Amino acid sequence: MSNYEQKFICPKTKTALVLAEDGNTLHNTSTEEPISYEINDIVDLTYPKELFEQDRKEQLAYNDAYQRYDRGVTWVFESLNSDEATVRQKMTNLLGLKPGMKVLEVGAGTGKDSELIIKAIAPGGQAFLSDLSPNMLRLAKQRLQPEEVDVNYFIANGTYLPFEDNTFDAVFHFGGINTFSERKEAFEEFNRVVKVGGRVVVGDESVAPWLRDQSSYQTLMSANPMFADQVPLEDLPKNIDNFELHWIFGFGYYVLAFEKTDKTPEVDVNLQIPGKDFEDNWRIRAERNAQKNA
Repeated sequence: MSNYEQKFICPKTKTALVLAEDGNTLHNTSTEEPISYEINDIVDLTYPKELFEQDRKEQLAYNDAYQRYDRGVTWVFESLNSDEATVRQKMTNLLGLKPGMKVLEVGAGTGKDSELIIKAIAPGGQAFLSDLSPNMLRLAKQRLQPEEVDVNYFIANGTYLPFEDNTFDAVFHFGGINTFSERKEAFEEFNRVVKVGGRVVVGDESVAPWLRDQSSYQTLMSANPMFADQVPLEDLPKNIDNFELHWIFGFGYYVLAFEKTDKTPEVDVNLQIPGKDFEDNWRIRAERNAQKNA
């Protein structure tokens, strides 16, 4: 693939990239923080260069496990009594994709969800597939053979995305957000690069609250503590709408879906309460309660 400098920007400074004369390096155009990125078989736009320890461990683990990864995931689906094809289709359907759309997948892995995304935006769509593990992404590149979609592969940290604001019609990530060192910042990045009205879909391990006292699910959480993780609702961006929370995959995983809005929702705390013959509203009640508790 070529024209990297036309498709990406510096993930840290958000400045333009310039291709070096040798064609093997991209340089950003920041005078205050110059950074270079290598171009090999897949362009590496990872920032920071020295990853946080948790992110570095995940990268090493997936680089090591890439050849057996799909077999392991299929076993997880089976152990949770879920049909893999059905679940993956359900997740990608939440994106509301149409032919010609431009979509970003963060953590594309070996490309199983990518294949469904590409099919949904054909013909004429653009897919940008990233992963922190070069080996996983190489496997995805080998298996995917798109004919009617422009597919772009790049190595990157999901917390620092190499795109302008409002670039994509949809953003998808499944299976890694729980381990992100900067999870809240990653959600903000997903929301930043999607267009207003665009969909963001994110999911990972978390046993549904009403099943956590069941013996089989307790065994699951003991065997893999990530299944005990809570849904990261507190990390969601403020400017979103049409929020959905789905429990999938044998109630062992969550999927969050929402749309980006151009403003943060607010409550009209000054609206007069009807039927009152004296001034009363939420703000006055809050002030009254604050005085009582002082």
